Amino acid sequence: MRFSDAFLRQLRERASIADFAGKKLVWDRRKSQPAKGDYWACCPFHGEKSASFHVRDDRGSYKCFGCGESGSVIDLAMKLEGLSFPEAVARLAEFAGLPLPEADREDAAESQRRRRLFDAAAACAALYRKALGSPDGRAARAYLESRGFGDDLWERFGVGYAPGGWTWAADKLTAQGFTLDELVEAGVATRGADGRRTFDVFRERITFEIADSGGKTIAFGGRAMNPEDKAKYLNSPESALFHKGRTLYRLKAAREIAAKAKATGLVVAEGYFDVIALERAGIAAVAPLGTALTEDQLQLVWRSGGEPVLCFDGDAAGVRAAHRALDLALPHLAPGRTVKIAHAPGGADPDDIFRQSGAEGLKALIDAAQPAADALFARERDARPLDSPEAKADFKKRLRAAIGRIGDPETRAFYLRDALAKADALLAARPRSGASGRGRATGRFAPPPGPMAETRSVARPRPHLEVERIVRMACDRSSLLARGADALTQLEVEDPVLDRIRTALLDAWFAQETVDRAALKRHLQRLGDTRAQDRIASWPPAKDFDASVEQEWMALVTLDLAAPKLRDEAREMYAAAETSADAMALAQSMLASRRETLRGALRAADPTDDAI
Repeated sequence: MRFSDAFLRQLRERASIADFAGKKLVWDRRKSQPAKGDYWACCPFHGEKSASFHVRDDRGSYKCFGCGESGSVIDLAMKLEGLSFPEAVARLAEFAGLPLPEADREDAAESQRRRRLFDAAAACAALYRKALGSPDGRAARAYLESRGFGDDLWERFGVGYAPGGWTWAADKLTAQGFTLDELVEAGVATRGADGRRTFDVFRERITFEIADSGGKTIAFGGRAMNPEDKAKYLNSPESALFHKGRTLYRLKAAREIAAKAKATGLVVAEGYFDVIALERAGIAAVAPLGTALTEDQLQLVWRSGGEPVLCFDGDAAGVRAAHRALDLALPHLAPGRTVKIAHAPGGADPDDIFRQSGAEGLKALIDAAQPAADALFARERDARPLDSPEAKADFKKRLRAAIGRIGDPETRAFYLRDALAKADALLAARPRSGASGRGRATGRFAPPPGPMAETRSVARPRPHLEVERIVRMACDRSSLLARGADALTQLEVEDPVLDRIRTALLDAWFAQETVDRAALKRHLQRLGDTRAQDRIASWPPAKDFDASVEQEWMALVTLDLAAPKLRDEAREMYAAAETSADAMALAQSMLASRRETLRGALRAADPTDDAI
């Protein structure tokens, strides 16, 4: 059974060798650099104690420096699982979610047909390049030169010109022996509505060659020279060679630049001129083709580094595109796989910046890109004014909903903890609406009564012993984390030693490792954290918990999460009551009642604890 070159190329692009090998191997954390797509493990083909098996996700290859085994993801599947070539292809296609249609199992005649289509696209590209230097291309050359794009760059970036006339390219290509059917299949010509007449796809347009990951021309983009043309930019139609949603402009060149520069990821820009400007500045860049970034394209970008920068124009359309791209990336965020967001300032685009400020201006733009966590927080913060309790609650609700889409549980937990902490800090710092302090200067009202001891009791931070009890109970009965791991990540832990114990506990849980005191001590011992080990050793003996402990522990965690909100509420109630002794007395009474409710819940969670 024979598979087409196009299908096998697509399979290698879609099936991440790191993801596939990661199901079978344990990566060496000291040597691996996931953000760069660089992984090391002990070789599965010969016994060894040190990691010499090297996987490069951006290249889709592996090599063992001990035994010499090497190859592609298909070779790895064959050797790891003892499969034949067709079986390995089928296995990887299933792994990558790529169907195996009959059309992709081609015979010699089909291979010949596809070669003819590639040849037609290449011949058309040569015609366009030649036309740019001809008298017909005078206006196109003037336009390119006005944008600082001289003839020394035309060949490097595959820029050409499609002259006017309905069949200029078709006539020249048929004279070279290609049929009209082949030109339509290759995407350089199209049929009229009646199905009988054939026309060129591009007319009076500057053209940009679009290549597959191997560098073969498969399509074109065209920039209109006629101001009356309805579409300023036009791409080739979907064809046997070209699929817009699975292709990126300049991907092959970007991978080569990234490999030489040892970049942590590619830059994804919005248009042809932007990508060219970035590449001229020495920055590895690609662009989607006439559509918003797709999931397939994002996966291709991640194959070349785990920290790509999504670079958008600074106008409103660019902001909307950034929001869509961030939503697309959220479900896939994980260790070694994230995105950053950059916006060109003042409605400019990367090409504008390059022409005004050169390579240094573009590098500064990329260096200033926001991490995904910051971009997400800023988006939800700026979505609507935070000028009412309802708006503030909605802000935090939207944060939780967006972060909840992150698939990796550990990444999701850290995002949630950090975002909610930032939100609480932001909201606590915002001035209260209407709190002008009127009456203080004139002495119209008497000075407000000071806070009573009970009010201060509620408003002060809760002792670390209560948080330590939460962590200790989770360690002694790890099944509690099945419901409360995400909540545990959000607790305020002021004690740095206890915070390290909490982190180690969650690391073990999210890694599906054993969670108990002995396992935590071993983990902390590997980290050289003797203080945290001593803290665990000082805990009282573990207890046998009854069936009600899960509900009680969740109540304890929930109350601890509510403590900062109670403190904020105490401050707000005190401020709101500052002009009335009766209102102050009522506020103090309510807070005292809530404090007693808190104490009761703590006693229910652990009635034997004397610290309450």
